[in-house]
Amino acid sequence: MITAPEAGYIASHAHVPEHLPGYVTAISSAEPYLIDDYLCYRGAGSIVFVGYPLQSRFDEVAMMAALEAAIARFAPEWVALTAPAVSMLGATCRARESDRYYRLDLSQLRLNRNVEGMIRRASRELNVESGGRIEEEHTRLIAEFLGSRQFGEEARTIFENIPAYVSSVSSARIFSARDWDGHLVAFDVAEFGAENYAFYQFNFRSRTHYVPGASDLLFSEMVNLARECGKTYIHLGLGVNEGIRAFKRKWGGVPSLRYEFFGHSSGRLHIFESLASKL
Repeated sequence: MITAPEAGYIASHAHVPEHLPGYVTAISSAEPYLIDDYLCYRGAGSIVFVGYPLQSRFDEVAMMAALEAAIARFAPEWVALTAPAVSMLGATCRARESDRYYRLDLSQLRLNRNVEGMIRRASRELNVESGGRIEEEHTRLIAEFLGSRQFGEEARTIFENIPAYVSSVSSARIFSARDWDGHLVAFDVAEFGAENYAFYQFNFRSRTHYVPGASDLLFSEMVNLARECGKTYIHLGLGVNEGIRAFKRKWGGVPSLRYEFFGHSSGRLHIFESLASKL
């Protein structure tokens, strides 16, 4: 496990979602460890190694040395690695997923007329509240989302553990948009525990009580709070697909770090493969 001084160091330098031990632990029940300048999560017979150094510049040789130290320490049956790039793995490990993280620099944010118009429209129909609890109506919206498309067991587990994450991590916030009849139209989950970053974690929208611009209105509230908290950036997660990338781009998000997932196991696919690509 990580010590209190290590937790402070991690919070000071966290810049990808896997650098949030409270989030990963709540979602996966894995234990976080600091290996040199890298985070590693130990699960049942497995580890996921986060190949994004907290403070130092990325160096593949240094990363591989830390990964080897983690493998020697924990002797896992299954190993996963997320990193900006990997060229030193053997043939038994292959890239299962490639993407880019998106990041919003708050000092560069300038809303275009379309976004401003969507926010104004939604604000006429919706009221936004923020807090730290997920209620039954939030879980119903999560269930509606899960029922709307096909998900693997690992991805479903991540979504189903969102209430545990929010209830166990004090820096996680819920932004809820309701219509004037009190119906929950949409909600966001965001994380504010890192020093320089706010993290845009999850977004859910009702199919029954749909209001155009609800997601823009919620995101604008997150931006306001991030600025109040003195954050420099908002981490927007992975690009995933064109629809998600379009939303991030219209808010000024740009591709930043590369994301590569590598894994090798003799057993079934582990939960960590889905952790960063949940949306």
